[in-house]
Amino acid sequence: MELGDRFKSRREALNLTQDEVAKEVSRLLPNDRFSRVTVSNIELGNQQSLKDRVLLAVIKILKCNAEWLVNGIGDIEPLINSSITIESTPVNSAQMVPLVSWVQAGQWTEAIDNYDNEVVACPVKCPLGTFALKIRGDSMQPRFEENDIIFVDSNQVNIENGKLVIAQLEASHEATFKQLQVIEGKKYLRALNPDYPPELKFVPINGNCRLIGTVISHVKPI
Repeated sequence: MELGDRFKSRREALNLTQDEVAKEVSRLLPNDRFSRVTVSNIELGNQQSLKDRVLLAVIKILKCNAEWLVNGIGDIEPLINSSITIESTPVNSAQMVPLVSWVQAGQWTEAIDNYDNEVVACPVKCPLGTFALKIRGDSMQPRFEENDIIFVDSNQVNIENGKLVIAQLEASHEATFKQLQVIEGKKYLRALNPDYPPELKFVPINGNCRLIGTVISHVKPI
């Protein structure tokens, strides 16, 4: 079953029409455009994801777990039937975190409360401030390949040898993914790709780099 199949089966189990779901989402999120056509597109598989605020509204209306609805993981219904406040509930209360761009990651401290992204399920317990990135490029191959997803805890910003980190260099507006290396007291961002030349494999850092977070999980697409 895909997202659309789970959405439809849960809606029908609660005896709700597409119009009723759309009206309830619109009531909770008056500033978001969400119509019966949107519901139809989700159920037909034309829309494969839900933005964070919309997802929180939908799971309130369908009385289901976010992880089950998005990824088919876990129980359908929450263990505790508590009310959800759309404005104040953090996305990762259900282990769902925003999938951000590399530019957004580089601006994470400023953007943390202002994202409006697709959300994905983090496979490990994660704190508020965790986000996900989709791997691009070959600098961390063969361990990390194009389109793999990594999960980043922005609370972990300590210099620790061997940690896999997301960082931003002074001259760049985007974040970068590397391994932190401390060699004879000097700090480097290391690319894991064994084919990279030394000048690209080890980038020295000394006051010209901001650590954004530490990678806590890694998922490969099927």
